Amino acid sequence: MNKFSETSDQYRQIQIETSSSLDLVILAYEALIRNLYQALEALSTNPASHDVFNESLSKSQQIVSALDDGIDDSQGELASTLADLYQFARAKLIESNMDKDVEKLKALIATLEQVKVFWEDSR
Repeated sequence: MNKFSETSDQYRQIQIETSSSLDLVILAYEALIRNLYQALEALSTNPASHDVFNESLSKSQQIVSALDDGIDDSQGELASTLADLYQFARAKLIESNMDKDVEKLKALIATLEQVKVFWEDSR
């Protein structure tokens, strides 16, 4: 690990430790979207890097699970809507992994970017 990477990791850890719940949700969406872009990039290389693609989707699935686990059920309709979104995201991740379908990933990214903007506007 180089010095820049260590500093970046330390900064990220401090950011996480000092963030509000909403900030953590936004950070999770940013990481999720970043991983999905990495998956897209892995498929567009020649030859396609299926290992990187699979690893990126696996990380994405873990983030979706963490977001789903963090839903506050006392929030009524919002909690239900988020649960549906995360179920939808999981299904698209599985389909994309099986089909190696770039368009499904792009559509999922677009949806998640819209939701991220909602969270950012909620600050």
